[in-house]
Amino acid sequence: MSDDVPELSADTLAALAAFRAEQEASLTNENASISEDWQLSQFWYNDDTSRKLVREGITTALKNVQNSEIPYIGCVSSPTLVRFFHETEEYKSGKFHLRLFEYDDRFGLKFPDEFVHFDYKSPTVLPPELVGKFDVIIADPPFLAAECLIKTAHSVRLLGKPDVKIVLCTGAIMEDYAARLLAMHRTEFEPKHANNLANDFACFANYQTFTL
Repeated sequence: MSDDVPELSADTLAALAAFRAEQEASLTNENASISEDWQLSQFWYNDDTSRKLVREGITTALKNVQNSEIPYIGCVSSPTLVRFFHETEEYKSGKFHLRLFEYDDRFGLKFPDEFVHFDYKSPTVLPPELVGKFDVIIADPPFLAAECLIKTAHSVRLLGKPDVKIVLCTGAIMEDYAARLLAMHRTEFEPKHANNLANDFACFANYQTFTL
């Protein structure tokens, strides 16, 4: 039995290179979708839910802006929304700043200008220049567990201004935690996912929403 490492043929190497190039192009193409990674507990919203959350975020940010400042909107563990923010006229005309706090680095290739690597397990590891900066935050903690929501809430409080408006999408069973941690109430809006999620999902807010 030979110990030699088998060499790949030129055709195989070319096919691998083409595959890698296609994968990278997919990640950098904003209109191409990134597949869900279930190990990261990723479940994407459907388009209607994404657009409704985006519209609420923009409406709230612009209604609460003061002194002609450009408001900041943060997406915490909710990467599905970024592409839909980019579709809006308000984004295209520079009416707000957008940042995505996300663990999955694939979104760093897709949205390099707005991506901030974020791990809910290290809730205080945040760029200092973004602490206390955000007018509106839309959060969707990746795991349906008290620890995950508690740590995500800690990050949200650090990132937000004193009067930050927060929208939280998570399992309905987390309602008590949402109320205690972030003074939130359940809204009538029910987020939907592209691949029907079995869990009872709900939307919470710490203010009277405008469009949800």
